[in-house]
Amino acid sequence: MKTLKRTLLLGAAVTTALTTMPVQAQTQRALERRAERNARQLQRQTNRSDYYSPGTWQNLNPWIRENGVAPLARAANAIGQTVDAATRIGDGQFGYRDKSAQNTWFYDYYTYTPTYYTQRSDDRYAGAIRYFDADSDGVYDSRSYYRDSDEDGRYDEYDRYDFYNDGNADAKVQVEVSSDTASEPRVDRDRNQNARDTYRGPEDARRHSVEGEIAFAKKAKVNGSDNLLVGINDEQDSTLAIDLGPVDSLRGQHVEVGNSITAVGVYETIGEKQLLLADSFRIEGGQSIEVDRAAGLNLTGEIVDIKSTPIGSTEHYIAVVSIDGERQLVDFGPTTTYKVKLQPSTKVTLRGVPVRAQEHRVILAEQVQIGGETFNIQPTQFGSQQ
Repeated sequence: MKTLKRTLLLGAAVTTALTTMPVQAQTQRALERRAERNARQLQRQTNRSDYYSPGTWQNLNPWIRENGVAPLARAANAIGQTVDAATRIGDGQFGYRDKSAQNTWFYDYYTYTPTYYTQRSDDRYAGAIRYFDADSDGVYDSRSYYRDSDEDGRYDEYDRYDFYNDGNADAKVQVEVSSDTASEPRVDRDRNQNARDTYRGPEDARRHSVEGEIAFAKKAKVNGSDNLLVGINDEQDSTLAIDLGPVDSLRGQHVEVGNSITAVGVYETIGEKQLLLADSFRIEGGQSIEVDRAAGLNLTGEIVDIKSTPIGSTEHYIAVVSIDGERQLVDFGPTTTYKVKLQPSTKVTLRGVPVRAQEHRVILAEQVQIGGETFNIQPTQFGSQQ
């Protein structure tokens, strides 16, 4: 049986340069780089901003009321239940339905914070976008955009955009940037630690490659979706689990026990286990398969009314869309994304992320289909315009 091989796709030149430096010089440089990263982190953390400005809602609220859009607290259950099922991640659930020895190589269900890794190269991701649901209501409150500015394989800068401000923003900033907790009362330390964990972002910007023979395979419920997981053994006879994405997208790919697999992706820690979230994989003798990690909702409806509104420095389409009998707000992204002007009565199919903005739920569209044509709105467009 082939054993697991783990490879970090990092350039040999970087490794050679580090190993030829004196130990003292390496240590000093490491300290300097850490200090620089911490300084940049502090600067970014204390300069958060709102995704939607208060002025945006002052202009939109009368129009929203005229179109009969219910506030989040009174929204119909149909979409609310869908949102909860697909995106509720704050409680960090994971566990087994079958605790037999042959099944406990990984969990039967688990949740993780949806994260998009952007601009990937052979050895690393240039950035990551992570959504946060601080109150675990299934609708996201903020999003952070992380960057590896010095290309050393670790994220060292980020911008945070709040969709919703619950009045405790100043306290959250203090929690995030505080590094001296020795003098805090125990209860305050625990509360601050929980807040830090809630908004904890990814650190490792590297793309990891693993290969081996599939020893286990099963379906798992992941953030509301049925995903295919495989396990490959290492030389210590422990198992590394690989998430290959939604089962429905893998039909006909011959992912079976006994086949050799090479997968590339990012590591996540779920409970007490490590998992590789693959962004691509290849079964021996086959072609490379790209994994779709979209975490949003898939919805179909008809535009009731629509208008263009400045969001940051860019004009966005904000629309009222009738979805399963409920009027829902949708941010269709920059108007320049579309070749034609969007109009009422247009039927649309979209995928998007539900966020809370003041008392409203808004779907941030990431992919829109109109009349057989598909328009992709990259998440980075939202984060880079402010």
